[in-house]
Amino acid sequence: MPSPAEITPAPEPGFDAEVFWIKHKTNAMRFAALFVVALATWAASEWFRMEKLNGAQEMLAGAKTVEDFQKLIAKYPGTAAAGNAHLLAAAQLRKDGKFDESSALLRAFAEKYPDHSLLSGAWTSLAANLEAQDKTDDALAMYQKVSTSYASSFSAPVALMAQGRLLKAKGKTEEAGKIYEQVMTRYAETPVAQQAAQELKQLKK
Repeated sequence: MPSPAEITPAPEPGFDAEVFWIKHKTNAMRFAALFVVALATWAASEWFRMEKLNGAQEMLAGAKTVEDFQKLIAKYPGTAAAGNAHLLAAAQLRKDGKFDESSALLRAFAEKYPDHSLLSGAWTSLAANLEAQDKTDDALAMYQKVSTSYASSFSAPVALMAQGRLLKAKGKTEEAGKIYEQVMTRYAETPVAQQAAQELKQLKK
């Protein structure tokens, strides 16, 4: 019986790339095929997406009428250009005195584009429509929504000044004064603060 010193351990088998390939060739080829299909699908999707975006932007650049904007909205729903088309069409309808149609478009915009950078402007425009229709209570509530829900937006000071104007028209001068003071505090050293100061001065006369 050989002694422990005479026993030589069997060498560990090394990695054989050829054997590995033979054993796993089918799975490897299947994975590669799936990867190629996925890559091709993604590339096609990106191409169509860019084509859609470019087409929407080109159509927006050439749009002039409400009908043009509405065609863009129908053809390229969900795009940034379609979102902008909602606002532009609403503005044109308001200019034409079609306040209900304008408001409907603004509400549709708010529903479809809840994260749009101009969302606060859409609500402010809707409030302006209501004000133009002498729906002052509804307009006041909408302006209040803008100034509270979108306090850091560019629309907030506009909405606050509108509240002051409507409250003043209703004879609620004390409430209007508080709104103007709020504007002066929140937007100190800005043109809107200067305007609020002038309005407050008029109230106190």
